[in-house]
Amino acid sequence: MAGQNYERTQSMIDADGFDVVTLALVLEGRFHGETSASTFRGAAGSVLIGDMSMVFDQSFTNARVITLSFRRGTIESLVPRIETLHGLVLAGRDAEPLMQQVLHDLKHLATIDDASGIVVGDRLTGTFLSCLGKSELCTLSMNAAERRLKTEICWILEQRYREPDLDIDTIAMLARVSRATLYRAFNDPTGITAALTSLRLRKAAAALQDPRDRRLIAEIAYSVGFARSDTFSRAFRETYGCSAREWRRSAAVNGPNQD
Repeated sequence: MAGQNYERTQSMIDADGFDVVTLALVLEGRFHGETSASTFRGAAGSVLIGDMSMVFDQSFTNARVITLSFRRGTIESLVPRIETLHGLVLAGRDAEPLMQQVLHDLKHLATIDDASGIVVGDRLTGTFLSCLGKSELCTLSMNAAERRLKTEICWILEQRYREPDLDIDTIAMLARVSRATLYRAFNDPTGITAALTSLRLRKAAAALQDPRDRRLIAEIAYSVGFARSDTFSRAFRETYGCSAREWRRSAAVNGPNQD
């Protein structure tokens, strides 16, 4: 948009009932505006938090923006007094994780089904909470703090899943929390292990479907963190309903499976 001005008045709020919390991720351009409490401004790479139940006016110049909306009930259970963040701008390192997450998810938007959409939504919520927590802008609820931690743990798993000896103690050390705190974030002790195994299997399944990847199945299994090929084979069959060899053959004949 070359330039856009928007004013949200009390009469508009009363008329449309649009009562959500928004995050405007600014990819290009700049913006400024005013709420009843303060003024705000920002540029590319920043995130503007807005409460659509409150008045404000804003102007964007040469901007490209992605807007995320959160149901008030959902976000208020995680961030008490969310309305106090109306007009707040996250910038620099505070905004970077959310910007990266959204841009990554956009690349895969066309292939996301309903079930995956829920996962993506939860991940975005967790990343937003992580940004707030790092910037120390507000006090998160206990539930929000645990969701923020879960997002950080999932990031650790994404970076370290290739290591066969990655275990609970290592993850706790990297996250700088106790084992008990890890378990609470994932509801039970098996939650983290299951998440790690699922991630490794997804990476292996993708490699098996890649016609350019000519590695042996055992080599692929080891590359994603499985120390034993028989453990990998059993877990793969339980998850995908076929052997890794059958999965690879099916992809060669019928094309990649979207699961």
